[in-house]
Amino acid sequence: MKHIIITGTSRGIGESLAEQLIDKNHHLICISRTTNQRIIDQAKKMDCSLDYCNCDLTNIREIDQLLEDVFNRIALYSNHEAIYLINNAAMLGPVSPIERIASEKITENIHLNLVAPMIITSNYLKLTKNMNVDKRILNISSASAKYLLPSQSCYSTAKAGLDSFTKSVDIEQKLATYPAKITAVYPGMIDTNLQSEIRSVSNDLFPYVNEFIRISEEGKLQTPEYTAQRLIEILFGEDFGKTVVLESIDS
Repeated sequence: MKHIIITGTSRGIGESLAEQLIDKNHHLICISRTTNQRIIDQAKKMDCSLDYCNCDLTNIREIDQLLEDVFNRIALYSNHEAIYLINNAAMLGPVSPIERIASEKITENIHLNLVAPMIITSNYLKLTKNMNVDKRILNISSASAKYLLPSQSCYSTAKAGLDSFTKSVDIEQKLATYPAKITAVYPGMIDTNLQSEIRSVSNDLFPYVNEFIRISEEGKLQTPEYTAQRLIEILFGEDFGKTVVLESIDS
């Protein structure tokens, strides 16, 4: 049995990940602000154990209790089981020069994109520290961590921080008795709400908006379904964790 915790399952990549991971040999724990009833119904049809937890991860003080609740729903019966964590929940906005962004919006972005996965990972490692099972953490990062554009300072900074955090945890886990493997992945440009959001920003706020519109019109965006498929192959692969930051899902 694989117990798989996924954040941000209400839509986009997270929804596609949950959908493709539905299997009678998996126990899914889905976390998002709003319940994805379609995923719940599909899991029931396919005899897949699924628990859904509603939580706004920008409210970081709620995360410790959230992870306690999550692990209360996980029962391990042998060392052959696995507990995987996918930190997927993210937000792009606000897309704007930093001096035009309100302080609460900066805080919200950094909380969801960086602080939340750090706290979730901290709790995950604490609660699995003495478990001799297959432990894997997949952090969904972004090429924006490395290739910078104007008006994305919050998102790029948070994703760069997530990469550094992933590298740091990898170093720490090499010293653990029962270590977890960890990898951050750049999933590519995907046809999700994040892309729709950036295409709707005015040229005044984001000078590259026409380039993103062109990429979409030319059909160069990946589908969430393809992206989720590749991410799952990476997560389940024998080489998971050997490359700590994967800059392409096709490498």
